[in-house]
Amino acid sequence: MDFYLSLLVILGITLAGGLLPLSAKKTDKFIPLAVFFAAGILIGTSLFHLLPESIEILGAKTGWPILLGFAIFYIPQKFMLTHPCEEGDCDFHQLGMMAFFGIAFHAFTDGIGIGAIAEKPDLYMVATAVTAHKVPAALALTLMLLGAGFHKRKVAVFAVLFSLATPIGAVSTKLLLGGADERWLGIAIGFSVGSFIAIGSSDLLRRLHRHHEDDRILKLALIFIGCTISALG
Repeated sequence: MDFYLSLLVILGITLAGGLLPLSAKKTDKFIPLAVFFAAGILIGTSLFHLLPESIEILGAKTGWPILLGFAIFYIPQKFMLTHPCEEGDCDFHQLGMMAFFGIAFHAFTDGIGIGAIAEKPDLYMVATAVTAHKVPAALALTLMLLGAGFHKRKVAVFAVLFSLATPIGAVSTKLLLGGADERWLGIAIGFSVGSFIAIGSSDLLRRLHRHHEDDRILKLALIFIGCTISALG
């Protein structure tokens, strides 16, 4: 019962964090800047939280899943997901979907970690830590999707799907995998590191060079603030 109650709390708080930006009425000027804040959250999460976890489990071998995650999320953006588009930021529309799959996969791996300790006393501690990270992750995802031009209703659907990722990962691990080898969790976390770096740096940071110089300082500051908040979380 405690296990499923924890998942319900995670689901509710994650969903609230994802839907929060949708309540703003005027987002035309806010979203383009907020996207850089979201990029900072992704980069900070990958460097300060996920990378140490993966290294703790895999040691020196953690580089391979990171490379795989980066390649899978970077290469399609550059060479495969191309199609005619009259909008200058067409590649950013594609990045929105890549961001969803990358962040949702990380949420699923969080669920795997929770499911693996479902019957252990430190369940509450791990669930609390996961919940604390889900709010900025949900916020970052929503901001990216809005920045990519998705309609608010569609973003809301993605927010719901994202909020379900961790509970699904936890329940499936508890029921099906049981005592799965911890190395697979380390590989999944390393894969998430690579995907986050690809999403947060390749296209989002490149957009810094598409605007006037007076915008770049502010956007760099927003990226730094996002990284700092993630590091302190």
